[in-house]
Amino acid sequence: MTTGTGARPRPNVTHQFGLIFDETAWPLLYVRFPSRPLSDEGFEFFITRYTEYVEKRILFATILDSRGLSTAITANQRRRLSEWFEVTGPLAGEVHFGIAVLFTNPLIRGALKAVTWLAPIPVPIQPFASIADAAPWVRNQFEAFEVPVTPAVDRLLAGHGG
Repeated sequence: MTTGTGARPRPNVTHQFGLIFDETAWPLLYVRFPSRPLSDEGFEFFITRYTEYVEKRILFATILDSRGLSTAITANQRRRLSEWFEVTGPLAGEVHFGIAVLFTNPLIRGALKAVTWLAPIPVPIQPFASIADAAPWVRNQFEAFEVPVTPAVDRLLAGHGG
């Protein structure tokens, strides 16, 4: 396993199924969900893509921007996510050192806290209203895992607004 400053994916931005995977601030991955419901095919793409990041065994964190979502994931998608954590969760817990999930609705943020308290996942996860709100926590995660905050990470945390 390497830190976020070692070998890393080629920085790029992928748009597919309305999802945006932005690696330009690696080792901080920015993922934005579309405002319309994600199809099961799109959700499988999300899981497959996330698995690729975890299997690289490079330390990283994520800002998962769900502020545009108008509906929750489907029952089938929740089942797939649960299966993913059963299979990939242990490795994810080793390399994925934090997920800041952005929701505009404070009730959804509270629900995420409650659910992850009742059924913990192997990756530190916290809900926030914006990137600005998440920035201190994300910086603390980088520090706790001794991963340097790069200028690109600083720009994402300071400039993505929201």
